[in-house]
Amino acid sequence: MSNRVVMVGGSLLSFVDGFSPQEQQDIMDSLALAQYSADKNVKPNSPLTDWFDLFCDSLLDVGWEVDEEVLSLGPKKEGVFFSLEEAVLAGLTHVEQASLHAALKHSIEALKLDEASQEMFESRNRKHLMSHYQFVPCEPRNEFGSYMFVSGMRVTTHFELDNIFFNNKKIKTDAALDVQTASGGFYLKTEAYDPYRETVLQKLSEIGDDFFRNLKH
Repeated sequence: MSNRVVMVGGSLLSFVDGFSPQEQQDIMDSLALAQYSADKNVKPNSPLTDWFDLFCDSLLDVGWEVDEEVLSLGPKKEGVFFSLEEAVLAGLTHVEQASLHAALKHSIEALKLDEASQEMFESRNRKHLMSHYQFVPCEPRNEFGSYMFVSGMRVTTHFELDNIFFNNKKIKTDAALDVQTASGGFYLKTEAYDPYRETVLQKLSEIGDDFFRNLKH
């Protein structure tokens, strides 16, 4: 069961029970810095892999390690969908952990029920017909530390929408979503992150407090 859903910039981060407050904060901060760094250095119309590669490099620079069993295979054309949830879950087909699936579903439901956060999520991620989303379920992995699966998506609609959730209903056929994904899994041990914590916080001083938003659920 997910006990917390947080919007971190343009990412929807969900936590399974079992994290300490410090572990949650470390994940939020390092995720925020990675996203901010990639946004700052990659042009919006660049290939999805350019952004995702910089994002991953930023995580590795502050102590995260790649899950070799869930290596990103580069952009993948997922197909055409008529709801955001359908598209997101399609990107998780190769992830076996039921807990991660449950956390991600919970985060989408929380977003659907929080209209203000939904509008903010759209405004941060969408520009005309194209949008970029990240869905990030996390769970503790005992001696392996914190684990997060990052599913990055580039979504193109057939005509411009104000809100991709379309009042929580299925999107009309002529506004179908064309989806491309890139994904990866990452581990973080607290002792590996300790040397970088202050540096990350200093760099995050450029980001406003509204970069983080807890969702109602």
